[in-house]
Amino acid sequence: MFIQDSIRTERGIPVPMRDGVRLYADVYRPNDDKSYPVLLLRTPYNREDAQTMNYAHPSWYARHGYVVVVQDARGRWSSEGAFHPYLHEAEDGYDTIEWAASLPYAIPKVGMYGFSYAGAMQWLAATSRPPHLACIAPAMIGSDSYQGKAYRNGALSLALQQSWMLFAAQDTALRRGRGDWAAELSALYGDVFSFYKRLPLNDPPESVKELAPYYLEWLRHPSRDEYWHATSLKEKYESVEVPALHIGGWYDIFIDGTIENFTGIRKRGATENAKAHQYLYIEPWFHMPWSRYVGELDFGPEAANRVDQLQLRWFDRWLKGKEPLHELAPVTYFRMGSNTWHEAEQWPPAEAQDTAYYLHSASRANSIHGDGTLTTSAPVEEYPDTYVYHPSIPVPALGGRSGAVPDLTPMGPRNQIPNEVRNDVLVYSTEPLQEELVLSGEVTVELYASTSAEDTDFVAKLVDAYPDGRSYNIAEGIVRASYRHGLSAPEAVVPGEVHRYEISLGPTAAVFHPGHRIRLHVTSSLFPTFDRNPNRVMNPGEATEADFVTATQMIYHDELRPSKLWLPIIHE
Repeated sequence: MFIQDSIRTERGIPVPMRDGVRLYADVYRPNDDKSYPVLLLRTPYNREDAQTMNYAHPSWYARHGYVVVVQDARGRWSSEGAFHPYLHEAEDGYDTIEWAASLPYAIPKVGMYGFSYAGAMQWLAATSRPPHLACIAPAMIGSDSYQGKAYRNGALSLALQQSWMLFAAQDTALRRGRGDWAAELSALYGDVFSFYKRLPLNDPPESVKELAPYYLEWLRHPSRDEYWHATSLKEKYESVEVPALHIGGWYDIFIDGTIENFTGIRKRGATENAKAHQYLYIEPWFHMPWSRYVGELDFGPEAANRVDQLQLRWFDRWLKGKEPLHELAPVTYFRMGSNTWHEAEQWPPAEAQDTAYYLHSASRANSIHGDGTLTTSAPVEEYPDTYVYHPSIPVPALGGRSGAVPDLTPMGPRNQIPNEVRNDVLVYSTEPLQEELVLSGEVTVELYASTSAEDTDFVAKLVDAYPDGRSYNIAEGIVRASYRHGLSAPEAVVPGEVHRYEISLGPTAAVFHPGHRIRLHVTSSLFPTFDRNPNRVMNPGEATEADFVTATQMIYHDELRPSKLWLPIIHE
């Protein structure tokens, strides 16, 4: 134990789990003889770091009257046991919460916080219903292990999974005394963009196979089968009985899952207290770090990181019984473009009206130099647009929603001009807007398309085109054609047959200013955010360059097949 600046710190305290495994924790608390409620952060990323990339140091919370427990997850850093993502987090979370509540200097009320994997740890603990868990504050975590995390509509979340796995496996290598493997993994992590291109995906270096076997498991389950159900939160909303503060970011890969957790527990939570006290708070941020500066844009002083102050008010309410000066609205969200905060009773806001913008062209919408347009008038007789996709030359994901580190994975708003000059990107734009247009809600694309292949991907991206020629991505989505009827199993398409695809670009809140254009990209790859579809129905882990085939894609926009962009517009 050491005492500094009125805070007592005890390091490396063993916490026994029900199976005898000991997980180690650090405890920070005020240097007096009083009792305080507990804040718990469980992390796989080193308890000494305590996710301080985004949060204040645990001692900051301790100075505000809390016992703060930061614990290494099972099989990570100093804790005993073997690490397997999500497998033990419900039971280990329950045992740790009850242990923390029994500390002699603790008031037996526990709140949890943390983002990403640490957010999932909160949810899994909450579903086990520990008696002394009073509230949680999960940030930037999804609702399902498969959809929106490992995969999205059949496409593998390549950059997220590979960058995360290479980082996580380095600690496992050091725990096993394999400094050589740790060095190899570090080198791969440092040159991760080359690693993304390596095929087949299921034949990584031996160090990966030995230290991250779960990665190979994810590849063996490309469909949403029973393997994924066990750790799916959205199938367990009925087990959640605590208030939750859901923190998300418009450019975070998990934003749609964060919102689904909020809406799902409001409807299906275990208790009326849980249903009535779910709150959603959305910033313009990507996964990390949290700042007003996101990608290439500055969202202004209102977007500065004030999460610690928000969480302190949250925990003071549920753990200390302090009435807040200002009651949180059910939904508090940042509107990009105007860079202002707004409140709503639900998501999407009740006043949002879905409005269709139809795709048009004279059959050549290829690139920014083409003739693609967007209007609110439905098409009559128009020829389809055609482009060619080959997996060896994928369209790069400039920014967007990936995770978790911006220099390793495509994240945030970036100028899209380098993609808009490509002929394998269809570009549809409105005329310059005469007045402000406000979006708040889910963006979707209804696409009528055919392909010459038995499988392929279709990607749609919403873009804000500036008067000076810059264009910045707002939201994007993907669908693997073989999963058009559901996620349980792939089904080949008939080459040349036209299908209707619904592509969710996810939720957003943004303002298009006068003089700007609403723009839509349609293409067939978003690499390395997602893996390259070889244009064959096959396990994504097995594909090599020898499996690549060329796909000729046709996008239809006529009276019978009116492809369209749906925008949730708020008229103010």
